[in-house]
Amino acid sequence: MPKITQQALPLYFLKGVIVACSIALLYLPLHSQARELQIGVGNFEPFFEEKDERGLFMELTREIFSLLPQYNISFVFMSNHRLLFEIREGNKLDVACNIFARSESNAFLSLPVYRYKDVAISKRNDKLSITSISDLGNYSIAAYQGAKKLLGHDFEAMASSNRYYSEHALPSDTTMRLVSGESEVRIGDYYIFLNDIEHRRHKQRGVKLSDYEIHPLWPMVFSHMAFKDENLRDEVNEAIQILLDNGSIDQIYRRFELEHGVDQPPNFPTGRH
Repeated sequence: MPKITQQALPLYFLKGVIVACSIALLYLPLHSQARELQIGVGNFEPFFEEKDERGLFMELTREIFSLLPQYNISFVFMSNHRLLFEIREGNKLDVACNIFARSESNAFLSLPVYRYKDVAISKRNDKLSITSISDLGNYSIAAYQGAKKLLGHDFEAMASSNRYYSEHALPSDTTMRLVSGESEVRIGDYYIFLNDIEHRRHKQRGVKLSDYEIHPLWPMVFSHMAFKDENLRDEVNEAIQILLDNGSIDQIYRRFELEHGVDQPPNFPTGRH
């Protein structure tokens, strides 16, 4: 081995440093650069709100990806129709949120994670007797658009024979009809109602959640994240399962209820409709 002189020593070590740095640079992207993901979401309260990028389902999505630091997520707001197009055949999204299994997205679906709870709601002072779908035939109904086709055969039969049944494109309109007394019963999502009733126009009139009775006639309905990449879907499913097992997802939904004045949440039927 040639003798390393004092003059050659810096060059000898310099070559070693260059080699070591080259190897480090080769591996650096694999370990320190997170992959960018474009996540498509809708824009309707209280689930997704473009202003301030907040909402119940956005909080759930962030919580899931907090367990996957190898990804940087950005939200892209668009209509539900556009979401389906992009995840099915577009090139702008890696993930689409709030996709139903029946949507024919041709994508890889996550475990069910986003919850909807359709309920009947009446004024407590009216003391309406509502323990079954057939009971609804006795009252004037304001429902969301498409409810007749989505809430089962018994509901469709009731709605078809009830001359005081109406559907509305905006859920807030069904809440307004209930509050104003135009309709005796509101049919729609529980979380949307909790958000609606907090609106300033209702608070100014002294409207309170305790003024209303929740009638949980249907089981919960779930939607999913949709992915183009099956491996990414599998990673997300692992994260969702962890959050389901440790109760974090339930805590997010419960925190939303508490923030909206729900001390004792209603018991929903098991199964799915």
